[in-house]
Amino acid sequence: MVKTDRKSRRKSHLLCPCCGHERTIESQGCDSCGAQHVGDPLPHPDVMRPKLGPAFAASGCAVVILLAFVGTWLLGNDLKVVRVLMVWAIGDGLELTRGWLQVDPDLPKYRIFSYDAYRLAFFLSFGVIPLSILSMWLARRALRFAQQDATRFGGLRVARVSMGLSVFIFLSFSTAAVSSIPRALEQGEAKRIADTKSKLYQIHNALTQYSREHGTNPPDFEELARESKEALPKLDYWEHDIIYTPDSVIATMVPAEKSAAAQFSDYVMRSAGPDGLLGTADDIVMRNGVIMTTTAETDLPTSLPAPDKPGK
Repeated sequence: MVKTDRKSRRKSHLLCPCCGHERTIESQGCDSCGAQHVGDPLPHPDVMRPKLGPAFAASGCAVVILLAFVGTWLLGNDLKVVRVLMVWAIGDGLELTRGWLQVDPDLPKYRIFSYDAYRLAFFLSFGVIPLSILSMWLARRALRFAQQDATRFGGLRVARVSMGLSVFIFLSFSTAAVSSIPRALEQGEAKRIADTKSKLYQIHNALTQYSREHGTNPPDFEELARESKEALPKLDYWEHDIIYTPDSVIATMVPAEKSAAAQFSDYVMRSAGPDGLLGTADDIVMRNGVIMTTTAETDLPTSLPAPDKPGK
């Protein structure tokens, strides 16, 4: 109803060229600024050319997305894809390609174009997917205009091609994003585990220094922290306590005139891992500077028997 009123109003009214206010076509002047009528308005042309703006807007959005992806794929990764394609096409016929082959002789053997495109699609999917939805909306709008009012709007085929291209872009980048989520989660978990292992190695270096100076490992973590020249991490990545337990293959006693302290030759450090529970399969365990798997840790003896005395 509102659209019909607007159409009928456009037929009976026009804008004053001086002030921009509406006035009826029959009036001889503008009531707002006083401008006088000097002639009849121009008639509509006999042949109306259909508008192609909506169709070209939809196709332009889809084409820009594809060009941006292809350009980033070709120019990214230190121009490796471009260099490989040029070496394949030209060989060593140019000084430029000869220089590339001298720097990287294995350049012609590069074959992971699809992986580069897949990885790039995942990184760009967070921006491309909303843009592809916008492109589909523009294509649907252009289709609706062309089908409902073919005299005013054209580009029906362009709109259909744009819709198909936009759907293809949306499905391709959505597939790349969804299929990459498990791998991204695994990589994130691996980074967190590596961060915790780095902290264990940092403590191991401090234990090595302490053992070199005192001839034994410290009885507890607090003793090591007091003697260490640098701040030692007490928590793993998940902010759980790192458990330090001194151990010894053979517990020996130093002479009584010095002290009767046990000599700790071994140690175990343990992080509860992602689940925060000790004694589970995801625990991160270091024994004497070596990261142990759960199976290897259970196979190791907790202590070794003392050697027999000579003569027995």
